[in-house]
Amino acid sequence: MSHHLVSLQTLYTRFDSIAHRGAPGDTEAAHDAVQDRLAVNRAVAASNGWTAFSLERSGGLGRLRLWGVAPSSEGPEVVPDWVPRGE
Repeated sequence: MSHHLVSLQTLYTRFDSIAHRGAPGDTEAAHDAVQDRLAVNRAVAASNGWTAFSLERSGGLGRLRLWGVAPSSEGPEVVPDWVPRGE
C-alpha cells in the first residue's frame, strides 16, 4: 500500500490496530507512514500559501497534528489532509 495515496485517518486507524489491538504489522513502519503523510500535507499546504508550521502531539501523548497559518487566516489551524481524489 502506498501511504501517499492513503488518508491520514486510515493511517492512524492502521497504527492503532497494530499498536493497541494486536493486529499484525510493524508499528514503526505505520508511524513512519503517518509522518510521511504529514510531510506531504505540509508540502501541499506550503504550495498553497500556508506558513508557520508546527507539529504537535495531541495531549502530549496522542496523535500528531500539523498546524499552520492559512493564507486567509490570522491564527494557526490544523492543516487539512490533502488526499488524492478516489479515497
